Amino acid sequence: MVSYGIAKARAMANRTDWNERTEITKAVITWFDADYEYELEIENEDRMDNEEFTAWVEENAEILVKADAESLHTVCEEIDGIDFTEKEIDDDALFDEEYENACEFEWESMTGR
Repeated sequence: MVSYGIAKARAMANRTDWNERTEITKAVITWFDADYEYELEIENEDRMDNEEFTAWVEENAEILVKADAESLHTVCEEIDGIDFTEKEIDDDALFDEEYENACEFEWESMTGR
């Protein structure tokens, strides 16, 4: 197993945007019926990348809003917009988790667990 410091240095060398990336965590579709404004929140549960999630939401917005309107016993008259919520990706935390998992796997392999 490579030491923590060497492994992290290699990981950081392979990524020029270390701790500078963001990920879209959810989309909020704002829509109206005849009387009210509604917000439909769509979580990025499958952790799609930003472009994939954005495209999926934009492509399926009408279907998602129709289903939401139906569940509220109303009819969508207009989609006002889609806002996306982003958060920063903590590459240090991701690396620590992956390194810990690799160490655990190696230890279990060596001990036969």
